[in-house]
Amino acid sequence: MTTLKELLAQQAELAKRIEEVRKAEVAGAIEQVKAIIEEYELTVEDIFPQKRITSTSAPKTPKEKGVAKYQSRIDPNLTWTGRGRKPEWVVTFLGNGGTLEELQIKSN
Repeated sequence: MTTLKELLAQQAELAKRIEEVRKAEVAGAIEQVKAIIEEYELTVEDIFPQKRITSTSAPKTPKEKGVAKYQSRIDPNLTWTGRGRKPEWVVTFLGNGGTLEELQIKSN
């Protein structure tokens, strides 16, 4: 029966052989690529074209958050713009008989 020590030695030897074969194959692949590039007179731009920025892929500016229209009576840090889903605190308030008008932030 083979021991753990022997198996680990075999593993190390196999890893070394794998790396040697990989290096040799990569070198061969590079030579093939160079030959094709030379044969067809390819440029870097031919192989790796720069991506054009289109309106759909252009970086978008972050959207600004809307102005809060509603505020919790219990915790003034809880606000809601009135857009999108109602936050849980609004749903709870309305479920207890309150109205959105009661939560509206009064402007001075």
